[in-house]
Amino acid sequence: MRIPAAVLLLFVLLFACEKDPQIKTGPKQLRLEVFAKNLQVPWGMGFLPNGDFLFCERDGEINLKKKDAADYDLIMFRAVQPSEGGLLGLAIDPDFSHNHFIFIYETVVGYNQLVRLKMENGILSQDAILLTGIPAANNHDGGALRFGPDGFLYLGTGDATNPVLAQDTASLAGKILRLDRNGNAAPGNPFNNRIWTYGHRNVQGFDWNANGKMIATEHGPTSEFGWCCHDELNLIEPGKNYGWPIAMGGTESDSLTPAIYQTGFEVWAPSGCTFIKGAEWGSWEGDFIFGALKAKRLVRFEISSDGTLADNRQDTLIDIFQRLRNIVQAPDGSLLFSSSNVGTASPPPLAGDDKIYRLYWE
Repeated sequence: MRIPAAVLLLFVLLFACEKDPQIKTGPKQLRLEVFAKNLQVPWGMGFLPNGDFLFCERDGEINLKKKDAADYDLIMFRAVQPSEGGLLGLAIDPDFSHNHFIFIYETVVGYNQLVRLKMENGILSQDAILLTGIPAANNHDGGALRFGPDGFLYLGTGDATNPVLAQDTASLAGKILRLDRNGNAAPGNPFNNRIWTYGHRNVQGFDWNANGKMIATEHGPTSEFGWCCHDELNLIEPGKNYGWPIAMGGTESDSLTPAIYQTGFEVWAPSGCTFIKGAEWGSWEGDFIFGALKAKRLVRFEISSDGTLADNRQDTLIDIFQRLRNIVQAPDGSLLFSSSNVGTASPPPLAGDDKIYRLYWE
């Protein structure tokens, strides 16, 4: 779907420039199109070295959209246990051209697991189950999965609705894990196991800035202990305790690590995220942007090179596409973000949902 220039200009004026006055069309125009549609909660997304786009849906599909193709093809189905769990994160190995590895994080009956796939001659197959027995529940299964600049694989898990597990460094629940390509603990981990940080409630997104500082999104409480809200952005540093369930965002003390931003009594339900790259994005370049499910928008922050907050938030596409789950940047600099409306009673899905949208300059 190509938006006509006149309509797009109105779109930008109404929904972007009011909240984001820094972004300018200049000699180019900001375009928005539907990249894929008729999906069931698209979550993990990534690009192969040849420009082909790989993405998964929470109910088990892994799809491939070849570069410049009009549509996508189902290339694998996983027998998963959907709810808030299911087929979640997807990470393409940075050395894919040599090893052909793709990693997924999924919920099966009774637990979550990390699986390594292999793609050769266009065929995707299971190579190995690397890590299993990660606590699972109908809610709070995490889902973030990404390679870091150090070449190791990072995985965000949830507390599986058992908050005390987040403080237990013998449990994989409520953690960010740091792993090698075989699912083992990466060298240098602070507890001599797979755990990188602990005290998390539900980690669904993280990324690194140009200086290698890791920022993660974090869901705050919805009813536990009578607490509410207080979603977080956290600067992730090895061995640190991010407080759940001892404290909610903004109330950490002693050895607990406070968020660099927390929402108070507003609810985002933040999910996938990325740092924006490319001079064509103007003052958005280098900003941290993420999908918000409950808040139904994209939220953007300027974060300093040291990982601290540099500027107040800017909200984009408020209520336009409803619940937004993940966002990634393509090799050509465009931003792809996904909706997550199928399976929710309120708000009802839009026609053709769920979708992946593409935002780019032309």
